[in-house]
Amino acid sequence: MNTNDKIHLVDIPMGGNGGLLWNRLHDERESVCEAIVKSSQSMSGADLEANRPSSRSTKHWRQALLQERLRKLDNALDRLMSGSYGHCSKCGQWIGDALLEFDAAEAICLGCSELGH
Repeated sequence: MNTNDKIHLVDIPMGGNGGLLWNRLHDERESVCEAIVKSSQSMSGADLEANRPSSRSTKHWRQALLQERLRKLDNALDRLMSGSYGHCSKCGQWIGDALLEFDAAEAICLGCSELGH
């Protein structure tokens, strides 16, 4: 994606910290989408290196990680819009500011994460 093609949100449907959070999540989402496109283009390339089995599996693994991150970001944006952002999707407790600062798309609190939920 050409940098001139990026859409920048001007009117965020919420103000304050929610708007900053929306921008943070949305910016990362754009970056992940660009990486997915680049990865797909390189996977369809006809260079000899890409035809090696180990190279193909690495590219598929990377593509799967990018797709999973995109789903996590989309879910976080949905939670932000619905008003449930920051609350654990398993137990409903607050996830914690430190964890959300580390990964703004986190959906599960440390307690549920440690329990394997």
